[in-house]
Amino acid sequence: MDDLDIGTALSAITALRAQGYSVRRTPGPQQREHSFAFVLHKPGMARALVGPPRSSVFAAWASALDHAEQADGQPPTSKPAPFFTAELPAAALDVSVIASRFGVDIATAERQVQQLRQQSIFLSATHQVNVQLIREPFGKDLGDVAWLSIKRRDREVVRDWRELQAIKNAIVGPEHEGFELYPAESRLVDTANQFHLFVFMDRRVRMPVGFVEREVAGTAEASAVGATQRELPERA
Repeated sequence: MDDLDIGTALSAITALRAQGYSVRRTPGPQQREHSFAFVLHKPGMARALVGPPRSSVFAAWASALDHAEQADGQPPTSKPAPFFTAELPAAALDVSVIASRFGVDIATAERQVQQLRQQSIFLSATHQVNVQLIREPFGKDLGDVAWLSIKRRDREVVRDWRELQAIKNAIVGPEHEGFELYPAESRLVDTANQFHLFVFMDRRVRMPVGFVEREVAGTAEASAVGATQRELPERA
């Protein structure tokens, strides 16, 4: 929207409002004196989608336009869609609603709500990620760990490791290292198509196992040595 005249910009904003977009001060912990973000909320949406913080109202509307245009077209499957912060609806933090919906007692529902309040939520066109910070689980030397709880918005299974790698890169950072846990059967949790990554917040931390040097090959390079490989995804 940078090069649009005022009339065209106002027309675009009117169209965006009709689609459920609005602009307001950046909510939650990201709030700053001069920070604005678009908010998308349509009937039937479980939660409002909050865009990235921008320095002006106009810039926030431009971000909304970018988001709307991406939603109109199917994003390339090889390039991950961007994530935006989201807010839970009031009902998701209502203890009595949680207790009734899941058939649990009030104390259990209160613990669930308290945990939800500690999480940041990110949405893309395809995924939802709830992020909770774990304080120094391996001691001070390794620092805090982000717990990423990941699910597809269509509730289908996530099993391509590239999806998880792209999500880790987008939410925490490309040079932060993380891991999946394959637990002892005695503490196995398997109740939904939901997946969990644990990512070190200190980008200097490296796991003491795994490959040391980067080596990435596309279809042609792999075929040349008798291996099979999918084409590499685009960089986010």
